[in-house]
Amino acid sequence: MTNLRIEDHVWHIILNTNANEKRCERSWRPVAELLERRNIRYELHVTHQPGEGIKTARALCESGIRHLVAAGGDGTINEVVNGIFSAGIDTREVWLAVLPMGRGNDWARTHRYPKTIEEVVELWRNGNFIQHDIGCVRTGVHDGHPHSRYFINIAGFGFDADVIYNVTNDPPKLFGLNVYALTLLKSLFSHKPTHIQVSADEGFEFDGEVFMVIAAICQYNGGGIREAKYAVPDDGRLDLIVVPKMSIPKVLKHLKDMTSGDHIDKIKEIRMIQTTHADISSEVLFRGEVEGELLFPGHYNIELIPNALNVLTNL
Repeated sequence: MTNLRIEDHVWHIILNTNANEKRCERSWRPVAELLERRNIRYELHVTHQPGEGIKTARALCESGIRHLVAAGGDGTINEVVNGIFSAGIDTREVWLAVLPMGRGNDWARTHRYPKTIEEVVELWRNGNFIQHDIGCVRTGVHDGHPHSRYFINIAGFGFDADVIYNVTNDPPKLFGLNVYALTLLKSLFSHKPTHIQVSADEGFEFDGEVFMVIAAICQYNGGGIREAKYAVPDDGRLDLIVVPKMSIPKVLKHLKDMTSGDHIDKIKEIRMIQTTHADISSEVLFRGEVEGELLFPGHYNIELIPNALNVLTNL
């Protein structure tokens, strides 16, 4: 843990106006007033389109900026992290705080961020940062060019990614209800297990049909589902969790366990290892996602970069 005097620096806030169905943009003014009352010096950079957060964070880092804030949801944090890591700099020189203003705010759950922005700003003023692990998924695809995506929370493969695909391409038409929850149930009945091969350090091998695979730095995904309850964001290890093929009745039976994180202990077929590297391959389409962003499908190489970024925490 490192303590930083935040008042000694100008912070560059990347605000995603599309986060939380554009509620993030509408709620910014009181946040700005709060920062001014607390004498926090900042410059605001507003993004409007997907991918713009990556470009903004990269440009800021390339220009010498090292103190950033991601204001939005998990996708915003993911874009800022990818911008930092695509800038070609020493990422351990960068300090990242988060103003969680999205719907799920899964990353913030692991770090025990307070519920209100006022409390988060006070946490920020305390300036407690850890050297956070970061993951990278490299996908080998048929065009011969590998595609890379960094992640600070969880990368999901199989069922997790199928849910994101369906949310993106075929969301339920029932307004006012939780779209993600409805799509999760719909995906459960349409999901088909895939035969894959997984390998990792320490001789870990899996060859068979799976429900999903999780590569976790933090614990929560999908709006509060505790997929990896043993994950620690600065321990230098990636929690790799392989959930084999399961029947729909068995999934429904353990739905509460999957929400609380107890499925890892109660479903004996689940295999878990703490590692720094893993490979996932399949002869057929096997989707992957990080923080709600679909990956290029293909063969996945997952690597952990330990203690790679200074990140504000409440742990």
